[in-house]
Amino acid sequence: MGTEQEAVARIHACGRFSGRAGLHRIQALCHALGDPQDRLKFVHLAGTNGKGSTATMLASVLEHAGYRTGLYTSPYLVVFRERIRVNGAMIVPEDLVRLEAWVRQAAEGLTLPEGEHIGEFEFVTALAFLYFAEQGCQIVVLETGLGGSYDATNVIAPPEVAAITSVSLDHTAVLGDTVEAIARTKAGIYKAGSVHLAAGGQSEAVYRVLREAAPDLQVAQPASVRQMGIGGTSFTWKGRKYTIRLAGAYQPQNAALALAILEALQVRGWNISEEAIKSGLHAAYIAGRMQVACADPLVLLDGAHNVGGIAELCETMRKFAPQGKIYAVLGMCADKAAEDVVHGIEFPVARYYLTPLQNDRSLDPKMLAGYLAGQETVCCKDSTEALRQAMEAAGTEDLVLVFGSLYLVGEAEKLLPDRKLQTF
Repeated sequence: MGTEQEAVARIHACGRFSGRAGLHRIQALCHALGDPQDRLKFVHLAGTNGKGSTATMLASVLEHAGYRTGLYTSPYLVVFRERIRVNGAMIVPEDLVRLEAWVRQAAEGLTLPEGEHIGEFEFVTALAFLYFAEQGCQIVVLETGLGGSYDATNVIAPPEVAAITSVSLDHTAVLGDTVEAIARTKAGIYKAGSVHLAAGGQSEAVYRVLREAAPDLQVAQPASVRQMGIGGTSFTWKGRKYTIRLAGAYQPQNAALALAILEALQVRGWNISEEAIKSGLHAAYIAGRMQVACADPLVLLDGAHNVGGIAELCETMRKFAPQGKIYAVLGMCADKAAEDVVHGIEFPVARYYLTPLQNDRSLDPKMLAGYLAGQETVCCKDSTEALRQAMEAAGTEDLVLVFGSLYLVGEAEKLLPDRKLQTF
């Protein structure tokens, strides 16, 4: 069957886009595999920002409540297997290799419309369903990849809860160029028989679209922050106190949505104690979201890569207000609204170190430099050089901020394995 690296290479070779929009390919593939998704229960998450953090918190609480819990997220930072977890543990290489061969055989036996094939995300989603079913997961926290209506994850029957995190502009070439259009696509995960939730603090235009799809929509009550710092945040929700280790001004509201989802699950009969909620929220950790990666100098990694994410990052920078200068390591994908993103940066940056990403979606750093006209920029050959120069420039009170892409965060993770700081 080959090695893990060979299996992952074959998965990547499937490509991002596989034909006209629709669920017909993933439906055919899952059916050929025995429809493993029909043996599972789900919490389904869509949205522009906050999906990964909300999903991680949910999965942690459900595990602490005693449920065998699957977690499906994307993209990965360092290891492909990060995307598929059961009770926090990544799928092991042997299972990935075995299931890749199984799914590949099923995919090769399909008859699809001319010019269409099984794409990477469809392939991995089917593989994840097989693994979660094999592992006897009692519930799976399932994050969409792109959009909602025609996202491969939407092949599932009505989930226990379908929730939409914050909606903003991203993937506009595919999803639409207004928040209303994007919200309409994401609302495709709402199905009769599910509880329908959305994160609080969004525009009425977004809620109006979501209510068109789900008149029974519930909006999560906001959290009230008590204390916030690099080491995490304490907050209250419906009069109860909670603490999370996830830094970032946006995380309490992600936690509020997770709490609303957990409350809905309790109503549906899931046994989730308050003790499990508090311990699960506190235990939750996700790399690449205001992650402290190094102490001297202080290096923070954040996956902000679209307009909404940058707005949240700016709010976090205002809250944390570093004493010294900020040196930024920035790299982005070419399919992002890079000009809008950099124009949304409101915190002062002493110098930008611009880097290409190690994939074929990378934006040329020279284009980023053009968008940052008037700012001090250095175009680097790769993330290793960019991070080295930024860390050498930073003094003891300065901050090195790595952002612009989760791919870049993953590259930085690999470069700082021995310099991580455990602050919690």
